[in-house]
Amino acid sequence: MNKNSKGITLVSLVITIIILMLITSVTVYTGTNVIKQVTLQNVNTDMMLIKAKVKTMEEQAKFNKDNSNYKGTPLIDVHDNKKIDKLVDEEIVEDITKYYLLSKEDLNSMGLEKIDIADGYLVNYESEEIIYVRGLKKDDNMYYKLSDIKDLKY
Repeated sequence: MNKNSKGITLVSLVITIIILMLITSVTVYTGTNVIKQVTLQNVNTDMMLIKAKVKTMEEQAKFNKDNSNYKGTPLIDVHDNKKIDKLVDEEIVEDITKYYLLSKEDLNSMGLEKIDIADGYLVNYESEEIIYVRGLKKDDNMYYKLSDIKDLKY
């Protein structure tokens, strides 16, 4: 072999691969955090829109002394839903008689067509509490209520 031959050495190849791996890992980590942050912002925005609509509906119900315009299925009538059963078992939902499960049709009738329903939202019209059935995970903790999610940061 000629010592003056031009070409890539094994050491330079290993260094190049290590640098590429570092750049890739930083990019993936950053991208994952950006996706989580966008998801958090979307859920937060959706829940705030629902809350604003719920507040309007509750004010109308108080004024008219009639809550028949509430949208959703009363939670007491929802059966065999494992995610909701989990929320009740973990006491995220304190009193099932006060919560309603919103469907896509309910959101459409409320004028909130663009909200992604995913697994659904629970609404307590009296307390104006909104619960995201799917929940958001951060640091091995799950967050469901708007009051918890609005201050959450990734």
